[in-house]
Amino acid sequence: MYERPFGKSLCHAWSTGSIFLIGKYYLGVKPIAPGYEKYIVEPQLGGLKWMQGIVPTPNGNISLNITTREIRIETNNSGDGLLRFKSLNKPDCNNENISKISNNHYELKLYPNRAYVIKYKCIN
Repeated sequence: MYERPFGKSLCHAWSTGSIFLIGKYYLGVKPIAPGYEKYIVEPQLGGLKWMQGIVPTPNGNISLNITTREIRIETNNSGDGLLRFKSLNKPDCNNENISKISNNHYELKLYPNRAYVIKYKCIN
């Protein structure tokens, strides 16, 4: 193949698994109801300083831009979501109610077609 004895093509479906894993585990976007009618977002920077991505759903995209100080999320879909994250200090999101669920763990209810900016201090 490709005029080389050990040449090979990596253009196969199984070589794209890392893209799925980034969206599911690092960006943390997972459906909890069929068709992303309900979903959860649990981003994990894993030592990175920032990360961004778009997760396509059947009814629109969920966009995230995450740093160690800020989470920006746009819910351009029709489902209801929940953002869960850890913070060393009390997070702030303009006109939104962030609930403390345990020590340094917080959550924010996400509604369709909205943009959120959360100020926080990341815990790795």
